[in-house]
Amino acid sequence: MSTLYVEQPWTSMSLLFRPHYRVEVFDEHDTPLMVVRESSGPGLQRPLRHTGFSGWTSFDLDVVAPHGQPIMHIAKQFGRRPHVRVSTPAGQLIGTIKTHGAWKQSLHDPSGQQLCFFTDIGRIDTGARAKRHGKRVRRDRVQINPQVTEPLRSLATACAVAFDVVRGTGTRHTSSGGVDWPV
Repeated sequence: MSTLYVEQPWTSMSLLFRPHYRVEVFDEHDTPLMVVRESSGPGLQRPLRHTGFSGWTSFDLDVVAPHGQPIMHIAKQFGRRPHVRVSTPAGQLIGTIKTHGAWKQSLHDPSGQQLCFFTDIGRIDTGARAKRHGKRVRRDRVQINPQVTEPLRSLATACAVAFDVVRGTGTRHTSSGGVDWPV
């Protein structure tokens, strides 16, 4: 399995007041691979990002290499569970991701044909706590079968690096039930 570590700030302030989506991705050797960040701010949706409806807001995410080269684009429209669109930096649709539940996502080709479920080719363990440069982070461990080819590899990667957006949590993590305070 290919292993990725997806990290995001994890402090009491980021749990409650982080309106922007931003994560950093590393390999198993701690080498930076990519950064996922919003193309633009949440705009008028900003107040919703501070509530349990954060996952309903639209997201427009750029995935870039550490040196800034675009890798892919991930977009979700406003709503409870719309399809998440994954495209190349040039705008060509790679495919879509559909959420059937918090832990069940299907991957679809550009024509909408379901290819498989994420769990058929990958695994994600969320919520581990760690420190990066002296700051607390939530570290999700992602494993993707190395034999997986395109477009599934890109779709699985997009699902993993934008997992809170894909599963409908958004940027506010206390909306999932109780308060999950950092270590």
